[in-house]
Amino acid sequence: MNHTCYTIALLSLLACSACEKEEVVIPETDNAVNQWIEQTMRANYLWYSECPDQSALDFGLDPEAFFKSLLSDKDGKALPEGHHYFSRLEKASATKSIRDASDSYGFDFAISSLTEGGRTYNLALVLYVLEDSPAEEAGLRRGDWILGVNGSWGTIQDYDRLRSGGRVSLQLGAVVENGKGLAPTRVVTLEASRAVEDTPFLKDSVYTYGDRRIGYLMYNRFAAGPDEYDYSDTRYNLRLRQLFERFKSRGVNELVLDLRYNGGGLVNCAQLLASLLARESALGEPLCILAYNDKNSRKNETLPLLKTTEVLAGNLDLRRLFVLTGSTTASASELIINALRPYLEVRVIGKQTLGKTVGMTIYDESERYGWILSPVTFRIYNKNREADYEEGFPPDVAIDEFRWDLVPFGDLGDPLLGQALYEITGRSPRLRSATPGVDREIRYDPPSSPKDRFAWVPYRPE
Repeated sequence: MNHTCYTIALLSLLACSACEKEEVVIPETDNAVNQWIEQTMRANYLWYSECPDQSALDFGLDPEAFFKSLLSDKDGKALPEGHHYFSRLEKASATKSIRDASDSYGFDFAISSLTEGGRTYNLALVLYVLEDSPAEEAGLRRGDWILGVNGSWGTIQDYDRLRSGGRVSLQLGAVVENGKGLAPTRVVTLEASRAVEDTPFLKDSVYTYGDRRIGYLMYNRFAAGPDEYDYSDTRYNLRLRQLFERFKSRGVNELVLDLRYNGGGLVNCAQLLASLLARESALGEPLCILAYNDKNSRKNETLPLLKTTEVLAGNLDLRRLFVLTGSTTASASELIINALRPYLEVRVIGKQTLGKTVGMTIYDESERYGWILSPVTFRIYNKNREADYEEGFPPDVAIDEFRWDLVPFGDLGDPLLGQALYEITGRSPRLRSATPGVDREIRYDPPSSPKDRFAWVPYRPE
């Protein structure tokens, strides 16, 4: 197998679409939906002034096409595969599997294209596997290569089968021929997708080097609880507090925060995490500023670091922070970097982040119209009103993890973690040999739902 093209795209199997859909009330015509979309966008969209005049709009379009006709080119990112808008519109029925976490194999993967004899194959690299999932039960592990599905070598259609939710067999393989090819190794069978907890907490550890107690946390999304749409469910926030209390009880005085696949989420979760990391003397001080359009300037808000009485039991009083990043690290993850830099040294290790300085508000009219609207409604600044990372945060030390075989999170052979530990301790990282001849470049692949882990706040009726 000759290596000619090796581009990796981050994809997700945490929410397949095979679950039984919940019935929702749909209006008799799309016109009512479009009127609601237009009114909401003109009142709240950050770039409302760039929406076409009402006389130029076609209210007879289907809602998704109508919504797209309102969007500004300033919304989102120009990517190799086309413009990706941050603002989203989704049918409520399509989100049931996401809300209930009721249809998942429980693993994420990246796609790579390899060409042999003029034919292109799509292969998948497993990024992580969730506990108590069909993927874990099948023995799938981080770093496994998936060569094919149900007996065939990879094509786009093959990997679409992974979104069907049915029972599938996966042909796994290994890198051979000095990194220029892959060979079959074993076959695993994934049972049908089912409810799997998409926990943000993929790994936490403490490493001791002399008087250095180094905490490590792989935190994969900013969610207050298992149900991201139930704002009263704060079980994950409670677990985050308890985790940092354990860090503190073990004398942790350095921290490595792994956000390499974290695309964001709830702003108030970022507020809590930042408060657990910051200098104790900064608690209660401004963390970030949310600035809405000029029609909604009354909503502008300065979020503070939480008070000492709220987080003292877990606040680490850090002088510096090491953040591990990837090209899909975005939004609330970038908020952590930007908002903490006025208070402590933040070292970025990995790849340049996505660059998202804005956030969305979710307007859920699923019962009335059958749609959920998530437009960009505010900009995010740090306390100095700085937000100069539209192109992302460049790393202080650039490392592409895909140049190495992937190891479990927290393993000292991980090149990103190894670099952070080297900077803290001066000890050279214990890395496995890089795979020669393999150029592995991960690129951002837009998620397909409001649960795309970008920074957002719930709509609060006035």
